[in-house]
Amino acid sequence: MTFRKEELNEKSSPKEYCSWGEVGLLTKIVAAKIQSSNKKYDVILGITNGGIIPSRLMALELDIDHIQFIPVRNKKLYLEEMPQLATDKKYLVVDEIYDTGETFSKVRCAMRNFDCDYAFLMRRFNNTDGNETAFIGKTLNHDKWIVFPWEPKTLS
Repeated sequence: MTFRKEELNEKSSPKEYCSWGEVGLLTKIVAAKIQSSNKKYDVILGITNGGIIPSRLMALELDIDHIQFIPVRNKKLYLEEMPQLATDKKYLVVDEIYDTGETFSKVRCAMRNFDCDYAFLMRRFNNTDGNETAFIGKTLNHDKWIVFPWEPKTLS
C-alpha cells in the first residue's frame, strides 16, 4: 500500500470533478467486468454514503433487485445497524471509491463470514489489501480529491 505524506481532504486538496456521465460510464465498465467473470450475486450491499447511488446503478446494470446498505458514516462502521445477512447468499459490496482503504478494511472485517466480492467506481491504489475479488472502473494516478455529482456543491 502507498502512503501519502499528507492525507487528502475535501477542504485543502486540489479537486477533480466526476460528472454524471463518468459515473454512468464507470458503472458500465465495472458491470461489464462482473458479467465477463460470470459471477452472479444475490444482493448488492452499498456502503453508505458514497455507495448508495453507485449501488442502485449497478443493480440496474446487473439486473439485481435486492439492495441493502452497510452503515458507514464519517468513516465509522455502525455494526448495530448492519442488515441481517445470510451465509448462503453471494454479496456484491459497492462503493464509489477505494481511497485510503480505511473504510474497506472495516467493511471487509465485518463481512469476513460472508461470501462477498467488492466493486468500486474508482480506486487510488493497485490492490485491495486482501484476496477478495475487486472490480474497479478506473485507477487514479493523482492525489486530487474526487467530487462526485451527488456531493454538496459546497465542495466546489
